[in-house]
Amino acid sequence: MTLFFTVVTTNYLPFAVSLLDSAKLFHPEFEFCICLADYLDKDEIGTNNLMKKYPILQLHELGVEEFDFITQNYNPMQLANSSKVLFARHFLNQENIDQVIFCDSDTYFFGELPYSTLNNGDIVITPHFTHPPDINMKRQELEVLNAGLYNGGFFKLKKSKETDSYISWLRERSVKECIYDFKRGFYGEQLWLNLVPLYFKNVFIENSPGMNVAYWNLHERHILEHEGIFSVNGTTPLCFFHYSGWDYQNPSEISKWALFTANMRPDLKQLLEKYYSVLKHNGYALYINKPNYYTSKNNLNKKSFLKTIKHKFLNR
Repeated sequence: MTLFFTVVTTNYLPFAVSLLDSAKLFHPEFEFCICLADYLDKDEIGTNNLMKKYPILQLHELGVEEFDFITQNYNPMQLANSSKVLFARHFLNQENIDQVIFCDSDTYFFGELPYSTLNNGDIVITPHFTHPPDINMKRQELEVLNAGLYNGGFFKLKKSKETDSYISWLRERSVKECIYDFKRGFYGEQLWLNLVPLYFKNVFIENSPGMNVAYWNLHERHILEHEGIFSVNGTTPLCFFHYSGWDYQNPSEISKWALFTANMRPDLKQLLEKYYSVLKHNGYALYINKPNYYTSKNNLNKKSFLKTIKHKFLNR
C-alpha cells in the first residue's frame, strides 16, 4: 500500500485538504493522511466537516523523543518541516504500508505521478531544476547553491533497509537543527538532501519536467493547456504545481520570490485562478489566522517577546 501525506499546522488545513483532494482524483488507490504539527481536540475534529474529510494524525500521537524540544523551540514552519521525517518513520513502521509519498501542502495535482516516481528507487527526490537559466537569471542558481539542489517539498520513500538508514541519518541531523541560517550552512532539512545521492544506494532523482513545477524552474518549463489537460513544454503531462511563495491576497502573481511576473507568464493564469478558487472553497479565510497550539506559547515566542521589549526599552 502507498500512503500519501502532508504535514501542516491548523491554519494550513485548507491547503492540506485541497492537496489531498487533487491527488486523490488521479490516485484513488492511495491511502491519505493529514499529519498535524499542532494540537486539536478529538471532539473538534469530529464535528468539523473539513477536519473529518481525511484521517488526521497528530504529532503528540507519535510518542517521539524529540517532541518536547521541537514543540518548545520552533516556529510553525520549523515544527512542520522537522516532523516530516518523524511521520514518515511512523508510517513505514506499519506492516501494511509499503511506501510513503510526501508533498508540501502548498501543492496541487493536475495529473498522475510518473511511473518512474512510483516504481523506481527506494528514495525519490526532485531537483529544483535541470537546465541552467539565462545569465540574467543566475539568482536562481545562487539560491539553490544556498538552499539545496533538491526540493524538500516532495519525496517518496519505499520500505527497505536503505530507507531505514536514510531516515535515521536525516533524523539525527535535521530534527533538532531545523534551522534557517545560510551563514551557518543550514536551510531546514533541505541542504542535507545534497548528500543523499552520495551516501545511499537506490536513490532515484526524478527529472520529469511535470514534477514539482514552481517559481524556481519556470525558466525551463512552460505550461500548455488543451481541453482542460495541462502539459509542460508541450511534451510532458503536468503532475503537480508547487505554489511556494504564492499569496492568497495577491492571487494573480506567481510567487513573492519569482523572477517572472504574471504578465510575463500568462501560461500560468489558469493554474493560479484554480488554486485561489479551491482554497476559497475550503475555507482559507476561516483558518489562516488560527494560532499554533505549541508555538504560540513556546520558548521561541517568549524570546521574541523579550527581544521586542528590550528593543523598545533601548530605543527610548
